[in-house]
Amino acid sequence: MKKKVFTLLIVMSILIVFSTLIFASGTINVKDYIKDKFPAIFSFYLSSLDDLDLNEKEFIDLLEKLSREEQEYYAKEVYKNGFSLELLENVKEGKTIQEPMTSPVLPFLPKPKEGSIENLPTLIKRIEPSIVVIFTYSGKFDIYLKEKREEDILRLGSGFFISQNGDIITNYHVLKGAESAEVKTSDGKTYTISDIVAVDEKNDIIRLSVNIPSKYVLPLSLSETTPEIGERIIVYGSPLGLEKTLSDGIISAIREVPGYGKLIQITAPISPGSSGSPVLNMKGEVIGVATFQMVEGQNLNFAIPSERIASLNLMKEEKMFTIGELFRQEDKEKKDSDYIYEARSKANYFLDKKEYEKALSYFKILVKIDPLDSSSYFRIGFCYEKIEALEDAIEAYKQAIRIDPDDAIAYYNLGLTCIRLHYYAKAIEVFKQAIRIDPDFAEAHVGLGAAYLCIGDRNSALNEYKILKELDIDLANKLFDLIYE
Repeated sequence: MKKKVFTLLIVMSILIVFSTLIFASGTINVKDYIKDKFPAIFSFYLSSLDDLDLNEKEFIDLLEKLSREEQEYYAKEVYKNGFSLELLENVKEGKTIQEPMTSPVLPFLPKPKEGSIENLPTLIKRIEPSIVVIFTYSGKFDIYLKEKREEDILRLGSGFFISQNGDIITNYHVLKGAESAEVKTSDGKTYTISDIVAVDEKNDIIRLSVNIPSKYVLPLSLSETTPEIGERIIVYGSPLGLEKTLSDGIISAIREVPGYGKLIQITAPISPGSSGSPVLNMKGEVIGVATFQMVEGQNLNFAIPSERIASLNLMKEEKMFTIGELFRQEDKEKKDSDYIYEARSKANYFLDKKEYEKALSYFKILVKIDPLDSSSYFRIGFCYEKIEALEDAIEAYKQAIRIDPDDAIAYYNLGLTCIRLHYYAKAIEVFKQAIRIDPDFAEAHVGLGAAYLCIGDRNSALNEYKILKELDIDLANKLFDLIYE
């Protein structure tokens, strides 16, 4: 009978723990869920969902069955406008969307004479070879387990050549946190970013270098005059990864924005992926770098004035960094708390994959960072249970209870572990504590009844059965079957 008691309680434990880990928040980590289901760029778009609710999970499941073209369309819709029930209905109904084909590469035309104004089509043809798409990657190495891991697209951005030797200007935030990066030029060729030449984090500008033959480089020039309100401008970049996209507008204001200094406000829209795009006047001169959109307002888009690019040139240090060196140097200055999100994500990922020893490594990091993290101690106990380190599991559950004395589930799992180690009197004590905290905790009543049976106290087990009949008739019947086995 004891064997059947153990089997029943273990099954109940697994159900309770995983309902706690997964459904307590009602969400699923999107990066874990979509891993290996879509091309990397589509996964990047979909990762904007953060955590999946049930509707978003259904959307992902349906999206996986669609054609590559439809996946691309819907992934970009999510990235641009967010998830909506209407989007889910469109996928359910099998609505297909055809996007226009990418326009062919346009021929390069010579730069016009200084001071002349070009018509828009001519201007676009001239500046197009100067614009690049920037792909940044993270995840080369696991900072905790010191293991090599797959590269993931961290961020998309735009940039432009600023010198004949292959230097590129973009926003600092496009590269922030990246381990490596590459650029794609207008002719479709890809080049690895070799060095960081200069950095201005405060003003969100960075100057990069790529090893590219100078004959393929067509740098843009900076405007030497202050732009005027009402002046017509264009932004040319890759919003949402859509290469060679033009938006136009005017300069609506030049403002002093707290925390940013002087910024140029423009009416041309700036979407994700546009960061780092050049903002140009109608002479094809760079007057600024597209940086962000103020979401609270409508059409409040900003650019960093080009004068800061010139200042960046003046401040350039002799020493150059690779991308990995720069941000690893920043990582050394981070506090442990900055790594909590990544460690928790990895811990839960391995827990979901039932790789309990790896999960343990991350949960131990979390409690080292935050010794009062009761939920991580609870999960440490669960992982120890799964690898049969039961005494260690007991200590972890006890620590979770010391931090949070009202954690009924921690008491319950501690009771289960005690039964497995034949500590029946202790199991009875802790199950009673779980019931004291939550009198309607049906599974704890089953555990208590089972513990009584293990010491031969059938009458007390019957009392728990009577209580259970009012809480959960199915569990009551299972306990009844054990009592009269």
